[in-house]
Formats: sequence, C-alpha cells, structure tokens
Amino acid sequence: MDARNASASAPPPIKGFTFIRCLGRGGMASVWEARQHDPERTVAVKVLNEDITSRPKEVDAFYSEAKTAGSLVHPNIVSVFEVGYQSGCYYYVMELAAGYDTGKWLARKGRLAEADVLTVAESVGVALEFASKTLGVIHCDIKPANIMVDGDGMVRITDMGLARFRRTADNEYINGTPAYMSPEQASGATALDERSDIYSLGATIYHLLTGKELFSGTDDEVMECQRTKPAPDIRAANPAVSEACARLVARFLAKSPADRPQTWAEALAMIRAALANPGGRSVSGQKGQGRVAPALSAASSTAPASFWLYTALAAALAFAIAFAIARFW
Repeated sequence: MDARNASASAPPPIKGFTFIRCLGRGGMASVWEARQHDPERTVAVKVLNEDITSRPKEVDAFYSEAKTAGSLVHPNIVSVFEVGYQSGCYYYVMELAAGYDTGKWLARKGRLAEADVLTVAESVGVALEFASKTLGVIHCDIKPANIMVDGDGMVRITDMGLARFRRTADNEYINGTPAYMSPEQASGATALDERSDIYSLGATIYHLLTGKELFSGTDDEVMECQRTKPAPDIRAANPAVSEACARLVARFLAKSPADRPQTWAEALAMIRAALANPGGRSVSGQKGQGRVAPALSAASSTAPASFWLYTALAAALAFAIAFAIARFW
C-alpha cells in the first residue's frame, strides 16, 4: 500500500514494526509509538507527510541529514536510530522518550517559574552547543513541543532528525514553526547558524514565562512580525520576570544576528548568570549537569496528573497492606 493512499488514521505500511498508536500529527510528519521487531524495542517512528515526500530535493536532504543526526549521542538529545523508506513512506526511528513536553506542561500551568524555565534553557543550550560543535548541526525548530522532560527530570530535545546543517544551497520551502522562527529563518535565508537557534530558544523562554507567544495571527502574519517587529517586552507580559532574565530574553530576540550572543558558549554564560540571580536561582543549584532542578522532575508538583494518580493509588495500597498486617499481629 502506498503512503499517499493510506487512511489518515491508518498506521504506516512499514514492515518490521507493530504500530501501537499515533502520538501526534503536524504539518511535516506524524509520530507513532511502535514495537520494533529486530532489535526488539519500543520506539517512536516519525513518518513524513505526503506533501514532503513529493519533493525529491527535500526528501534527499532529510534522508542524508537524519542519518548523520543519528550519530549525535548526548544525554539531552533523543537518539535517532535509523532512517528508512518503504511503500512510499520516508521515516526515521528514534528513541521513545518517556515523560511530557514543556508545551503540555505550560498548558497545564499557564506559565512556568523562572528558575524552571532557565534550567530547561540551560539544558537545551548544552545539547545544541554539542550538536553545533560536533557536526555543525542547527535544529531549526526549537519550541516547547520539542523539549521533553522525562521521569528523572532530564531535559531531552526531540526532532534532531529534521535538523539542518549549516549550508548555503537554496531551499524551496522554509523549515520551522512561525511562532519561534528567527527573522532570517522567516525570510527564507539558508546560511543559518546557531544564532538562529538562540533566537528560537529566546522565543521559547518568552512563551514559557508569559504563557503567550511572541506574536499572534496567521502563519504569514507571524512570520512578517518575526521579520519586522521588535520583540515585546517580557516584563510587560509578566512583571515577575527578573531584570537579568529580561535582559537575556531581549538579547536572544534581537532582530539582527550580530546583536545576539554569537555562540552557544556566550548564550549559556548569560543563562547561568540569570540562574545565579535571586529571581532565577535553580532549586538544585547545579549547572550544566544535563538535569533540571528537582521542581521539574516527575516526582514534583509539575508532574503530569497521571503521576499523582499512581502515587495516590500506591499510597492507598501501602496503607491497606500495613493495616492488614497490623490486624494480623
């Protein structure tokens, strides 16, 4: 069965996997939880949508880059295992990251605490600095939905398989999500570097701290704002944001790449300085450890509701067992 004839709800016709459920769909791809037969493991499989598979140039770029991205082994990056093509489907297989993304966390909380957001940002910066230094990779789609927090409080970046390498060849479409695109990315520039990802991280920090995206409107309107309008003052949207953090966000969101931090090392120094500020002090006090503060872990108040349900059931079971033992003795 060809992918373009498949039902929107049908699992992909890819052999070697038992597809369990669709985890999500976007403008570029769908993601499925699956059981891989050899090696036997539970994985996530990302399958490109039909409008992408019909573009040979983009498919070739995806195929070669995802293969190389699979060599990025880092505790803060969700691993890409393999890339393949079957029955009209271009796909890649990646680690199934347990936990929840910061977009869902934000939806539950409304806005997040500064210390938590900065600690997440530090982990993202550490991972992207590694990707840039190791293979010259830039992500091009940093946003809350692509930043996971697992059960141990580890921050993990997803979608590295669709990341781009620094290059100057012309593209026929623009990668990324309008709400988090840098001005140069929204303009269709191809000679992007890490400063573009730094802007996207700034837009992500703004969203997590205020509960609002930088600009509102249609995709085209938002992209025009990214190109031409100054970023709004974060303290106007959330007066509780510290001055140090506000300066960081304003610098990350500078329209000109020359006015942003020039490297991830510079960006990380700013994040760590803001973390040391009283308004952004990390709960754990640890920096550059690849793990977020205890307030972010699955055992904290920010954990998904299901965690608390399981915790309550476990507590009730423990109480029942203790009561039975007491009666027996």
